[in-house]
Amino acid sequence: MTEPIFKAPLPPENNGFTPPPSQKDGEKKVNASSLQDIKQKISTYLWYVLGGTFLVGLILGVAMSGGESAPVAPECPLRRVKNPDIQERFPLCGLTSQTEPCILYVMNSTRYEQYAEDYFETAQRLTGRSVPNISVENAIYSKLRIPPGYFAEIKIPSLR
Repeated sequence: MTEPIFKAPLPPENNGFTPPPSQKDGEKKVNASSLQDIKQKISTYLWYVLGGTFLVGLILGVAMSGGESAPVAPECPLRRVKNPDIQERFPLCGLTSQTEPCILYVMNSTRYEQYAEDYFETAQRLTGRSVPNISVENAIYSKLRIPPGYFAEIKIPSLR
């Protein structure tokens, strides 16, 4: 038999190449497991941060919401001098026809007290009823004083 012309020398084991220490089979598993542990720790910390942020936001939201509101009063919330001549409820003037009695509120916008009868002329201009008719309907109330900033509660009679 003839011998081959070119005979390649047998390479030494791995041509003298040894893999770096990080690429060894045993270390690959260690690096992968440590990488897995790091990812798990990061995700755990991330959940803690998100949970803490949620709780802080919840606390701030509750603190800024203002809590319960005060109940709404069924009556008129005005600062007014109550009229003892009014025994039943009447609608506000301007919301009913002129043939029905109504209540007119007039504010004391001065810096001193005035009597309720001082507002009867204003009530006449606004409603068209005569001052004597308004005086008869508010006999007791006409002598009460109305402090500054308070409303006079005047009963306006119906047109006859």
